[in-house]
Amino acid sequence: MTRSARPRDGQEPTRKRRALRRFASHIRGNAVGYLALFTALGGTSYAAVTLAPNSVKSKALANGAVTSAKLARNSVSSANVRNHSLLTSDFSSSAIKALGGVSGKDGSSGSNGNNGNRGPAGPTGPAGQDGNASVVSSARQSGGVTAPHGASTSVPLTGASWTQGPSDVDLVTGSMDVSIPATCTGSFGNSLVVSVDGVPNTFAVAPTAPASTTQTVPFEVSELMEPGAAKQHTITAALANSCTKSGEDYGINNVKIDVVNFH
Repeated sequence: MTRSARPRDGQEPTRKRRALRRFASHIRGNAVGYLALFTALGGTSYAAVTLAPNSVKSKALANGAVTSAKLARNSVSSANVRNHSLLTSDFSSSAIKALGGVSGKDGSSGSNGNNGNRGPAGPTGPAGQDGNASVVSSARQSGGVTAPHGASTSVPLTGASWTQGPSDVDLVTGSMDVSIPATCTGSFGNSLVVSVDGVPNTFAVAPTAPASTTQTVPFEVSELMEPGAAKQHTITAALANSCTKSGEDYGINNVKIDVVNFH
């Protein structure tokens, strides 16, 4: 192995001076690099360690340093921001669904709107038909009647006949004034019976109370259905008194029997 030649006498100082001159020249040539390094490291002991022997030299730092020109070339510009920003169209319903957004709550119901203006009146409809009910017969008692006990006594009537049309329905109704005896022994079913063409059709009850008073009693309403052909009718009336003792007599007055026709 060949040993390194030792410096001759007088050469060591010369070498040191040369090294110092090279270092000073290096610093002068790379002042910007050293300044950036010390600024970044804050002039701390870390900076000193970084510049220790075998570290990155100032020339290398200067050559690779970040300069304003490099920053300008690689900076994010406003155009870059605009080109890569989210636009209104990006927020379509499908895009929001794709992002898995949570559906919002339904809004509250709106208030009722104002009523619209009243429309014009419609045309007048056709006149309706006249009512088809009418009184076709009014039978009236022609004189007072006393109806003794245990007998059926006829009541004289006037205006008791009429003609019923083939498709007419006739109703029979009316009333009577009855004088009630002071007593009525063994009575049952005392009444004024109204017959049409001799057939019992309706009646009015002859009450036993209040005794010794006169009462107006209505007839039960009855009907005569369509005869199919015009038919003449006559009404008759008689009071059946079932009281059993003398003096238990009814007085019959003001019998009114009306026939109401529907066609």
